[in-house]
Amino acid sequence: MTNAPNFWRSVFAALLLCILPAAAFAEGGYLDDVDDMPLMSGLSETGDSGIIFDKPGGRIVRAVAQGDVAPGKVEAFYVNVLPELGWKRIEELELIGGLLLFRREGERLEIQIVSLSGDAATRTEVRFSIAPE
Repeated sequence: MTNAPNFWRSVFAALLLCILPAAAFAEGGYLDDVDDMPLMSGLSETGDSGIIFDKPGGRIVRAVAQGDVAPGKVEAFYVNVLPELGWKRIEELELIGGLLLFRREGERLEIQIVSLSGDAATRTEVRFSIAPE
Protein backbone atom coordinates (compact mmCIF):
# COMPACT_ATOMS: atom_id res chain seq x y z
CA MET A 1 0.00 0.00 0.00
CA THR A 2 1.31 3.48 -0.82
CA ASN A 3 2.10 5.90 1.90
CA ALA A 4 -0.56 8.64 1.49
CA PRO A 5 1.50 11.54 2.94
CA ASN A 6 4.41 10.72 0.61
CA PHE A 7 2.07 10.46 -2.36
CA TRP A 8 0.55 13.89 -1.72
CA ARG A 9 3.99 15.37 -1.05
CA SER A 10 5.10 14.07 -4.46
CA VAL A 11 2.01 15.50 -6.13
CA PHE A 12 2.60 18.85 -4.45
CA ALA A 13 6.28 18.86 -5.55
CA ALA A 14 5.28 18.08 -9.14
CA LEU A 15 2.77 20.94 -9.12
CA LEU A 16 5.42 23.32 -7.78
CA LEU A 17 7.76 22.35 -10.60
CA CYS A 18 5.05 23.30 -13.07
CA ILE A 19 4.27 26.59 -11.34
CA LEU A 20 7.75 27.81 -10.37
CA PRO A 21 9.06 28.49 -13.89
CA ALA A 22 6.10 30.80 -14.49
CA ALA A 23 6.68 32.56 -11.18
CA ALA A 24 10.41 32.89 -11.81
CA PHE A 25 10.02 34.82 -15.04
CA ALA A 26 7.50 37.20 -13.49
CA GLU A 27 10.08 38.78 -11.15
CA GLY A 28 9.78 42.05 -13.03
CA GLY A 29 5.99 41.80 -13.17
CA TYR A 30 3.93 42.14 -16.32
CA LEU A 31 3.19 44.89 -18.82
CA ASP A 32 0.42 47.16 -17.53
CA ASP A 33 -1.86 46.55 -20.51
CA VAL A 34 -0.99 42.90 -21.19
CA ASP A 35 -1.54 40.72 -18.15
CA ASP A 36 0.25 37.72 -19.67
CA MET A 37 3.33 39.51 -21.05
CA PRO A 38 6.15 39.29 -18.51
CA LEU A 39 8.34 42.31 -17.92
CA MET A 40 11.92 41.25 -17.37
CA SER A 41 13.37 42.13 -14.00
CA GLY A 42 15.37 45.34 -14.40
CA LEU A 43 12.96 46.82 -16.94
CA SER A 44 10.15 49.26 -16.22
CA GLU A 45 7.52 50.73 -18.50
CA THR A 46 8.18 54.30 -19.60
CA GLY A 47 4.59 55.23 -20.37
CA ASP A 48 5.74 56.39 -23.83
CA SER A 49 3.73 55.12 -26.77
CA GLY A 50 1.52 52.98 -24.56
CA ILE A 51 -1.51 52.13 -26.66
CA ILE A 52 -4.16 49.49 -26.26
CA PHE A 53 -7.03 49.09 -28.67
CA ASP A 54 -9.46 46.19 -28.67
CA LYS A 55 -11.40 45.56 -31.84
CA PRO A 56 -13.44 42.64 -33.15
CA GLY A 57 -10.45 41.33 -35.11
CA GLY A 58 -8.14 41.38 -32.08
CA ARG A 59 -6.18 43.74 -29.90
CA ILE A 60 -3.48 46.23 -30.76
CA VAL A 61 -1.01 46.95 -27.99
CA ARG A 62 2.11 49.12 -27.94
CA ALA A 63 4.32 49.46 -24.87
CA VAL A 64 7.85 50.64 -24.16
CA ALA A 65 10.11 49.65 -21.27
CA GLN A 66 13.65 50.65 -20.34
CA GLY A 67 16.26 49.47 -17.91
CA ASP A 68 19.91 48.98 -17.16
CA VAL A 69 20.15 45.51 -18.65
CA ALA A 70 22.23 44.25 -21.56
CA PRO A 71 20.36 43.79 -24.86
CA GLY A 72 21.60 40.19 -25.11
CA LYS A 73 20.12 39.35 -21.72
CA VAL A 74 16.77 40.86 -22.73
CA GLU A 75 16.76 38.79 -25.92
CA ALA A 76 17.68 35.59 -24.08
CA PHE A 77 14.96 36.22 -21.48
CA TYR A 78 12.14 36.61 -24.02
CA VAL A 79 13.38 33.79 -26.29
CA ASN A 80 13.30 31.44 -23.29
CA VAL A 81 10.14 32.65 -21.54
CA LEU A 82 7.63 33.37 -24.30
CA PRO A 83 7.36 29.78 -25.60
CA GLU A 84 6.20 28.82 -22.07
CA LEU A 85 3.27 31.19 -22.66
CA GLY A 86 2.36 29.70 -26.02
CA TRP A 87 4.24 32.15 -28.27
CA LYS A 88 6.04 30.52 -31.21
CA ARG A 89 9.12 32.32 -32.51
CA ILE A 90 9.33 33.09 -36.25
CA GLU A 91 13.06 33.55 -36.70
CA GLU A 92 12.92 33.49 -40.49
CA LEU A 93 11.18 36.89 -40.45
CA GLU A 94 13.61 38.54 -38.03
CA LEU A 95 15.50 40.46 -40.69
CA ILE A 96 17.24 43.02 -38.47
CA GLY A 97 19.27 42.68 -35.30
CA GLY A 98 17.43 43.31 -32.08
CA LEU A 99 14.06 42.20 -33.47
CA LEU A 100 12.16 39.20 -32.11
CA LEU A 101 8.94 37.98 -33.74
CA PHE A 102 6.40 35.57 -32.29
CA ARG A 103 2.90 34.24 -33.12
CA ARG A 104 0.14 32.98 -30.87
CA GLU A 105 -3.55 32.35 -31.52
CA GLY A 106 -3.99 34.83 -34.38
CA GLU A 107 -1.72 37.49 -32.89
CA ARG A 108 1.74 38.65 -33.82
CA LEU A 109 4.20 39.95 -31.23
CA GLU A 110 7.17 42.10 -32.18
CA ILE A 111 9.82 42.92 -29.62
CA GLN A 112 12.43 45.44 -30.66
CA ILE A 113 15.48 45.66 -28.40
CA VAL A 114 17.47 48.88 -28.72
CA SER A 115 20.69 49.76 -26.93
CA LEU A 116 20.50 53.37 -25.74
CA SER A 117 24.16 53.64 -24.84
CA GLY A 118 27.16 53.43 -27.11
CA ASP A 119 29.68 52.96 -24.31
CA ALA A 120 30.05 50.38 -21.55
CA ALA A 121 26.67 51.30 -20.01
CA THR A 122 23.82 48.89 -20.59
CA ARG A 123 20.73 51.12 -20.86
CA THR A 124 18.27 49.28 -23.11
CA GLU A 125 14.84 50.11 -24.51
CA VAL A 126 12.38 47.34 -25.32
CA ARG A 127 9.42 48.09 -27.61
CA PHE A 128 6.51 45.65 -27.53
CA SER A 129 3.90 45.51 -30.27
CA ILE A 130 0.98 43.08 -30.43
CA ALA A 131 -1.44 43.08 -33.36
CA PRO A 132 -3.79 40.65 -35.10
CA GLU A 133 -2.24 38.64 -37.92
